[in-house]
Amino acid sequence: MPIRENPSLMREVIEEMDYMVRVMDADHKVIYMNKKMRQEFGHTLGHICYSLLGRVDKCDHCVTKETQETGKTGMKHVPIGSRFYNVISSPVSVENGEQYSIELFHDITEQKKIEDELMRHYEKLKADVEFAKHIQNRALPIDGTYWNALEINSVYHPSEDLGGDLFDVIRMNSSESLIYIADVSGHGITSSLLTIFLRQLVRGRVGERKFDLQGLLDILQKSYNELGVDKEQYLTILFCLYNQETKEATFLNAGHNCLPILLKNSGELIEAEVKGMPVCTLMKKSPHIAVTMPVETGDRIILYTDGISEACSEENRLYGAESLIRSIKENSALKGKALARKVIDDAEVFAKKPAMDDMAIIIAELI
Repeated sequence: MPIRENPSLMREVIEEMDYMVRVMDADHKVIYMNKKMRQEFGHTLGHICYSLLGRVDKCDHCVTKETQETGKTGMKHVPIGSRFYNVISSPVSVENGEQYSIELFHDITEQKKIEDELMRHYEKLKADVEFAKHIQNRALPIDGTYWNALEINSVYHPSEDLGGDLFDVIRMNSSESLIYIADVSGHGITSSLLTIFLRQLVRGRVGERKFDLQGLLDILQKSYNELGVDKEQYLTILFCLYNQETKEATFLNAGHNCLPILLKNSGELIEAEVKGMPVCTLMKKSPHIAVTMPVETGDRIILYTDGISEACSEENRLYGAESLIRSIKENSALKGKALARKVIDDAEVFAKKPAMDDMAIIIAELI
């Protein structure tokens, strides 16, 4: 005989279920409890449903009332004593029109403990990320005049809470100022830590009478190898050493695929052809060729990361370096931070969607 035609067998099946089951009438009074529930809570037949929860009044969120009103199954988590239960409530209407509710209880105490522990770890991690974000933001130079030599303006739009882009401006000695921009592969905590490592290593070279860009890059490569990071991790960095006395800008590129731009006071735009290999554990030394260019007061040196040039549209088209250069030419009359903002705005308008990579640009005007 099929189960649906054997009420006594159906009742026996429910009695032996591993889930705890109870049935309430339209007034929320308990009219049935299976064996598992009776063993767990004792007999509460005839009692109002919330008495099992140790309450003297109805629940703030009554899932049974909600299911009776909507006619749909509902669920909620309920604490009872020191235990937690998942309660599934379903409305039942019989042929004579009487309304009932059936509830299934499942003990999720251990699961709840794990969830609470994971939430504590998550909250701590979130706080750590916020602190790291704060430190990373504070590590960036603020806009303004530096040493009566440079006027710095920049914009940084990280694609995540912690980015992998970094730029800085440092007075190396009485005549030389170093501007650089770097891009660490990936995002998140690992990349952000590498940006701080890079910043501190570069700043540790301040004070040398005649600054050696290649020497700095050699030390950076050696120190990076000593970190023992993953072989797939790497960083690119583009240096610009400005000598205020000789009016020269020397560029050295370690794998940064965005060439430096010199926007002359006359309006002429020059893209410096300087290339090299990135800093990674596959490299032992970093043989790169520096390029030196004459500059003059009013010229602007522009460094940026590929989050701008590689901004991707909904049609999977890249913004491209040519579009970026065109934006700079068309808006070269903009002064201060306005030009930096315009360059990034144009890339974001082109993409029409959230950036997939960090966007950074720094503009140094020679005073």
